[in-house]
Amino acid sequence: MKAVPKVNTDGLYLEDALVDDAFSGVVPFYAPSSLTLSDTDQQQDIYVLTADKSSAIDETNSGNIPAGYTVAIPVPPGLYHPRFDIQGWLAYEAEYNEILIEAQKKYEKISKESQASFQKLHDEWQIKPENKREDEPVYFAHTFTAPERRDPMTFWSEGLSEEAIKEVTQKAEQQPSETDQLKQRIADLEVTLSQLMLGNTGK
Repeated sequence: MKAVPKVNTDGLYLEDALVDDAFSGVVPFYAPSSLTLSDTDQQQDIYVLTADKSSAIDETNSGNIPAGYTVAIPVPPGLYHPRFDIQGWLAYEAEYNEILIEAQKKYEKISKESQASFQKLHDEWQIKPENKREDEPVYFAHTFTAPERRDPMTFWSEGLSEEAIKEVTQKAEQQPSETDQLKQRIADLEVTLSQLMLGNTGK
């Protein structure tokens, strides 16, 4: 299991949720309703976007509106109220999938052409007399390389305005540090102890 952030429909961080280690991408969640458990499970599978692909699973429930999203992308440090760009992510995933499909088609075309060229070369080698043959042609398979992806953490940004951040930092500065709080507790205990000792002495 691992902890991942949950955001509302505006992308603002809500809380962390425990999910399976294999969980990836951005998945919508829905507000509790009177539906049965099986119906709820079907709802949560409506529109699953992973780092590798997106797919519409249950189109019959596509009219339901998500209450937020579970995001399997870590929040970068330094953000007061993280915000995930949901619309930007969805648009990027759709665009990337198109690029990926085109890259796969191009790879398949090149691979087929390469195999055909090799087969022709090998056939020509095979029909030659053995004493006139050179080294047997060797086929080197091409390796598919997926298009480079954008760093998914760049979809996180600061959800607070500069004024709100300033207010938060000012409140934090006004609060005493843990060290100061500990010193104050020790001082209070010393005062209490002194009062107890004076009370006992006066008896």
